[in-house]
Amino acid sequence: MDTKVSTPRSYDSQYDLDVGDLVEKERIHRRVFADQDVFEQEMDQIFGKSWIYVGHESQVPNPGDYFSTQVGRQPVVMTRHKNGEIYVLENRCPHKGALVCPDRNGTAKHFMCMYHGWRFDGDGSLISVPVQSGYDGTEFNVKDPKNGMRQLPRVHNHHGFVFASLSPEGLDFKTWAGEGLRGLDNLIDRSPSGELEVIGNCYRTVQNSNWKIFLDNMSDGMHTSFVHHQMARAAQRTLEKFKGRARPGGLDVAAMLAGEPDQMAKIDLVAHPHGHFDMAAFAPELTGEDGEHYKAALIARHGADKAAAVLKQNFHNVMMFPTLVMQQSLQQMRVLRPISVDKTALEIWVFRFKGAPDSFTRRAITGGNLANSPSNVVAADDFEAYFRVHQGLKGPQSEWISLHREANRDVQVGEGSFKGATGNSEVCMRNMYKAWREYMTAEKTRREI
Repeated sequence: MDTKVSTPRSYDSQYDLDVGDLVEKERIHRRVFADQDVFEQEMDQIFGKSWIYVGHESQVPNPGDYFSTQVGRQPVVMTRHKNGEIYVLENRCPHKGALVCPDRNGTAKHFMCMYHGWRFDGDGSLISVPVQSGYDGTEFNVKDPKNGMRQLPRVHNHHGFVFASLSPEGLDFKTWAGEGLRGLDNLIDRSPSGELEVIGNCYRTVQNSNWKIFLDNMSDGMHTSFVHHQMARAAQRTLEKFKGRARPGGLDVAAMLAGEPDQMAKIDLVAHPHGHFDMAAFAPELTGEDGEHYKAALIARHGADKAAAVLKQNFHNVMMFPTLVMQQSLQQMRVLRPISVDKTALEIWVFRFKGAPDSFTRRAITGGNLANSPSNVVAADDFEAYFRVHQGLKGPQSEWISLHREANRDVQVGEGSFKGATGNSEVCMRNMYKAWREYMTAEKTRREI
């Protein structure tokens, strides 16, 4: 009789883990979400190499303005230099590694490290060090760019939207973005002036779940009838009080979620290369006098035919893997910042279309409050669902997660793009994990020591 006790396989290092077997055509292993070693590899292989959204140029409108955030594990600061150019810098002093800009945003003529007083310009170059004579006769050179706040190796400004990569190599921005630019460009095209600006600060929450669970949900229409049922019924009752009057932004969308499980079946879901996808909008457009003024302004900018095409291309969610989800119809953008294997920071930024009626801005802010503020009545339902999913995946017994829904009905609609047979398809999730596997099994780059 064999008395040997089997034990889980151990790994000497995170690079010994073979992640290729964790993603199959129609299912994925729970370790994709719940394994610490997998998360460590993601931060190197995905967030350390891909293009990551940093911020919008309207957040640093004037020379000296800065905005600090995170690209993967790396704290960064986006600056507007005195020459008007935007830079993305490592937010660390090259002397001892201290964070230089602890504040979320602000204005500074120069940056100074609080630890030893090293001073830097808006492009990251080192201006001065105290008691510089102490470095006489050494290899230290104040003019050497390596002794400044280093600029990230690749930065791309797409009509005001700033992306960066921690890796000097990889796909160029436009190749990586591909069809994902349809959503980003549509957001820009919807502004009568062609300009947008961030309204205030963002709504920020920390979810107790893995970052990919949120992205799964962004193309999942099936959950709405169950997760949001009570909230949607309440929204319907509230709307009855606004008959013949202007409705608060977001209530129409909330009320539409009270239907049957197949209510999203008519919504188009299209998956694109590199993990991106788009979901057609189900939010009604603003009508009435302001709506007509808005359409007239778009026609003045684009001409009648293109204005009609811009409005027809109406997306609810457009995801640019791995961090960015846009909601054009709600003038919002959601940005993911993974914290750990089971914690994810979510930022929701609301935009103003310059040249659009003020009612559009009010609708965007009200919709943001309804769905994303600390006291929201929509996302709170989702967060509880995400938490339950992650808790269930922590147990080792049930290993596989199903992505089978309508898996044999995907329709190719372009080079590398596939449309779900219905809006209930899991085509976008399957596509995302295909891209995830490609990132994770690419040649691994060890972090410098």
